[in-house]
Amino acid sequence: MITLQGILLAFLWSFGASAFFAFSSNMAKYQVVFGGLLGAVGWTLYTVFTAIGTQGEAYFIGAFSVALISEVLAFFLKNPATVFLIPGIIPIVPGGGIFNMMRCAVQGNLSDALKTGYDTLIAAGAIALGVALASSLSKIFSVVSKKISKGKVKK
Repeated sequence: MITLQGILLAFLWSFGASAFFAFSSNMAKYQVVFGGLLGAVGWTLYTVFTAIGTQGEAYFIGAFSVALISEVLAFFLKNPATVFLIPGIIPIVPGGGIFNMMRCAVQGNLSDALKTGYDTLIAAGAIALGVALASSLSKIFSVVSKKISKGKVKK
């Protein structure tokens, strides 16, 4: 059961983590704010959808939303999408799963290492799929809108 307080705390902590990552990467002030907001949105969506669905779906939805908003911000602010995507995706990256997999493997608990590794692989694949799908949709929209503006599309 997820509470409103839990959602707000997830939003605040992920905003701080993403904003500090953007700041430490020497990004401009407005990029730090947008990076923090994207990280907060992505992690909050991940948290909410983990409570109501599977973890793979939650990773996909969080990554897709961050990537799609990054593409929109890139268009309006005239920056590359990766400027906003990288700090925004930081809270979602399953680094803890990789650490736990290696810890289990070193301790000789191979069944737990394989299960944790599989879960981490699913998470990484869902993140990659979400980012790729949002980027592809953005590219398709861009090409179609350019053709429409030049009058090359038949009505």
